[in-house]
Amino acid sequence: MPTQDAVIPLDRVPYFQSDLRRIAITAGLMFVLLILGSIALRGLLQA
Repeated sequence: MPTQDAVIPLDRVPYFQSDLRRIAITAGLMFVLLILGSIALRGLLQA
C-alpha cells in the first residue's frame, strides 16, 4: 500500500490557476449577460 499522497500538487500543474481564473471570469460575464438579457426582454415585452 503506497504511503505517499495521491494528490497532484497544483503548483506543478501548468496553467491551472490561469485557466481557473479564466473560467471564473467567463462564468461571471455569462451571469451578467443573463441578467441584462432578462431585463431587456422584460422591457421589450412590456412595451
